[in-house]
Amino acid sequence: MSPLEAFTFFSFWASGLGLSKVEQAQISLSTEVKKSINIHCKIESTNFESEVVHWYRQKRNQALEHLVYVTSTTTAARSQVDGKNKIEARKDARMFTSILTVNFIEKEDVGIYYCAGWDSQY
Repeated sequence: MSPLEAFTFFSFWASGLGLSKVEQAQISLSTEVKKSINIHCKIESTNFESEVVHWYRQKRNQALEHLVYVTSTTTAARSQVDGKNKIEARKDARMFTSILTVNFIEKEDVGIYYCAGWDSQY
């Protein structure tokens, strides 16, 4: 099995009158090679629809790597590797959550995954 880790990451910020809180509740996730995994990021915001959510990965002893960002609650954002939709991020307006899906898991995908965001209106 090839484990993927999701590190709890909190971020608070105030922009104008908006206040957002980003929380990842999953501490550690694992799956088998070639499977998919979902990582959830809860966003408490007064303006979820306009939040831009960014996803990052940090591999051991390496710099933070930006994976993808998602702005829409109706369209997923995708990042391709070798012609495959390796990374997908989406926003669920009903649950105030962004979900990162990592497909075709390989050993190289092991790392700490972070979400971050801000209100695009400010």
